[in-house]
Amino acid sequence: MKTLNTYINSTELNARIYQVLLNFQNCKAHCGNKLKTPPLEIFNQAYQICAKLEKEQYPEQVVSTIWNKLRDKFPLCETNIILSCVYVILLFSKKQTQNMQFFLTCCKQQIDECYLHEFQHLITEELIHITAITDDIEELKKVADQITDLNEQELFYIGYLAHYKQAQHKGNIIQQIQDQIEFIKRKKELTTIEKDTTDSASMKVKSVVILELLKALQLGPATNDLSKISRLISYLTDFSYNSVYQALKTRISLADFHNDEVEKANKILKDLNSSIKITTGNQY
Repeated sequence: MKTLNTYINSTELNARIYQVLLNFQNCKAHCGNKLKTPPLEIFNQAYQICAKLEKEQYPEQVVSTIWNKLRDKFPLCETNIILSCVYVILLFSKKQTQNMQFFLTCCKQQIDECYLHEFQHLITEELIHITAITDDIEELKKVADQITDLNEQELFYIGYLAHYKQAQHKGNIIQQIQDQIEFIKRKKELTTIEKDTTDSASMKVKSVVILELLKALQLGPATNDLSKISRLISYLTDFSYNSVYQALKTRISLADFHNDEVEKANKILKDLNSSIKITTGNQY
């Protein structure tokens, strides 16, 4: 019978997974839910599922079945965490098939994104760890393109740049990586400029308006978890989930410099014959 140490000491990947589980256990995860099931049970469940999936001819067709079986035994939080572990373990499995790739896509769609987000930094570190040192920038770009978050993508290249510099690597690869980092920085700047130049409210004002609308529908924090509300606001506003969640968690205060935005928002609400009105100086 495997112990927790057996899992943690067997691979670097498991050690990284364990750190994420500790974050969930100690309420350090951004989704705000605490892991109550022992990490050993999480590992046992995840690896049992992985073993069965590797024998399946069409693993992509059993995602819903796995989800339902987990939900019969575990709360929603634990179900998302176990399936996230399955996703990460199989993502880096050496037994990759085309159908397993299909499974990973379906699995990712099933998992609540706020849980899988907690594993994103782990995935980035593991990609750096397992990818062989290569002179081909295209090989690195193929791996980097799997990382959707621009900040994490930038960290991936910075990690590799350090590897090459420490090895005193010669050739064009260092300059090519530096070019990629600069390219990512420009993409991030353009994204910021696009948001800043539109006639649009700030994250705080948008979040408060949506929050007040949800309260009017009796769907606010009194009846829903902040993580769910944050996901909706993030989806509708294009602001990052983490930024929205942290703002809601610490309560949003609108200052005097929000006056113009608040006035515009209230006018739009009034034009809709809504009784909702937001104000500066209050906490939401």
